[in-house]
Amino acid sequence: MLGALRLAGLVILSAVHFGLALPALLSNLDGYRHAWVQLAAFGLLTLIIVVDALLGMAGRRRPRRWVAAGLLCSLATAVVATSQLPGDHFLATPHWTFLEIGWFGVLLLFDAGLNATLLFVALHVVVTLGQLLLAGIPSRQAAAGMAVSALAICAFQIAAAVMARLLRGCATAAGATAREQERVRTEAAVSAQVHADQRSRYRELGRSVLPLLTGLADGTLDPGDERVRRRCAFEAARMRRLFAERDHASDPLLHELRAGIGVAERHGVDVQLAVRGASAPVPRHLRRALTEPVLAALATAERSARATVVRGGGQVRVSVVTDAPETDIPEPTERGIRVRTVHSEGRLLVEASYTLLAPSPSGGVRTRNLDVPKTQRPQRPQSPQKPQSPRSTASDQTAETRNP
Repeated sequence: MLGALRLAGLVILSAVHFGLALPALLSNLDGYRHAWVQLAAFGLLTLIIVVDALLGMAGRRRPRRWVAAGLLCSLATAVVATSQLPGDHFLATPHWTFLEIGWFGVLLLFDAGLNATLLFVALHVVVTLGQLLLAGIPSRQAAAGMAVSALAICAFQIAAAVMARLLRGCATAAGATAREQERVRTEAAVSAQVHADQRSRYRELGRSVLPLLTGLADGTLDPGDERVRRRCAFEAARMRRLFAERDHASDPLLHELRAGIGVAERHGVDVQLAVRGASAPVPRHLRRALTEPVLAALATAERSARATVVRGGGQVRVSVVTDAPETDIPEPTERGIRVRTVHSEGRLLVEASYTLLAPSPSGGVRTRNLDVPKTQRPQRPQSPQKPQSPRSTASDQTAETRNP
């Protein structure tokens, strides 16, 4: 609406300038003292219109210096052009500048408000009246005709300024209403998403935590049983991970994994964490599937564990090496997640990986086929390889945290 108002003001001024002022100037060109002065004045006003049109086409707001310069030049042009007229030609057809100078104020002062426009129009009338008195006091009949002409011309300009202010108020109110509606819709969408997340977390806890708490409460589960204690530690790590999902973190996968590591550290396990590769966007359900086997292994660790997160080449791998080989690792719940376990020399390696992209035979990049086996168990034990030093690759980022 504001852009349309600016365009409408420019169209009105152009119509007055070329449709009314130019014919009046050309029809009385021989009656002026110096015709070139009138032509120069008309050319300067045309330049102001052209520059303002270019600013509008570029989508720029009018700079304050440009508004001041345009108003000053238009008013000075009117004074110079009017000075070439005899007193009896004021506010008549030869006085072409009086037809349009007020419209320059309506156009250039559009962003300044109605009061500024009224002040400019009044200033133009006062200056013209002063020039009329200097040129000679007209007769009463001529003065009455001049007053009627001035009133008719200024009435149109003031009416246009008032209309612009009303429409500007409507545009401001419409914008405020649209922003309020958008805010309400955003709050509703956020509330619905939060509620859905809470219901999802509650269902997740209802399948695992609530039966465990029920068993502990009714005595069917023994807190002294090692399996029960491991199960409690595993569920505590899962709950910590669920709570961490609501946090705003730059690296959600690493943040949620650290939440589970914190549970193991509170049980006296010395956990080392190594990270290689830049953060890659992984959906929440895939992050859960990647960290689930690692949390299960950490829950059974006795004294030490080493967790590793490796990202690069379109793959994300999360692994852990613990000192408790007898551990039940849950099967992956998402397609495309591969879980590998290795038992060797009283230690357990658990690795969960997911391939985001894989190179195609033609050399391009394609989406990997998700129809892969969920678990892969090697035929012979393999020792886990330590991540390379960060000095080997400039883009690798390595961070290690140790329990104090």
